[in-house]
Amino acid sequence: MKKSISCLLLLVACTALYLQAQQPVSFFEEHIDFVLDSVCFSINGIYSFHNASKLQVNEHIVFPFADKTSGIDSIRIVNLNTLKKVPFTRLESSVSFEFSLLPNDTVDLNIFYSQKAAIKNTYIITSTQTWGKPLETAVYSLTTPTDLLIKSLSYTPDSIAEDHGKRVFMWERHQFMPVRDFEIVVGK
Repeated sequence: MKKSISCLLLLVACTALYLQAQQPVSFFEEHIDFVLDSVCFSINGIYSFHNASKLQVNEHIVFPFADKTSGIDSIRIVNLNTLKKVPFTRLESSVSFEFSLLPNDTVDLNIFYSQKAAIKNTYIITSTQTWGKPLETAVYSLTTPTDLLIKSLSYTPDSIAEDHGKRVFMWERHQFMPVRDFEIVVGK
């Protein structure tokens, strides 16, 4: 009997350690400002990560782009907690980087890049699915000149405002698990 209880306690402890080791870091929030004009599509986002473990974690991220990185300009990644640039490696259609999270802490990263504007401008948000749970909060804005013809958006905006020759589209989602990427199709 004692042996059975000991084995059961050992199994419970191992299962708890296994589950904690599986995903101590969660990606829980993003705020992204998109700017699109006839020349450039730029992305400026703040991405929030939480380490729920009692240990410091070095998290490795592969951040995907809809285009090859050879066509991506001005990539910048900054850890907003330390205000230091995060070094990255360019891959064919992504960048790879690492950052540290202290125990029971949150880190905000700012990722900025721009690329040449196209008829169909895509930002990959379906990669959120790899984290296995929805974003608690996702807030997006898209700023365009008022004379830029938007033919379609993959997500219906919550609001649209115009001021001083600019049009701003806004989205806010909670418990958001993207099923399609963020796409803006423009016309002539």
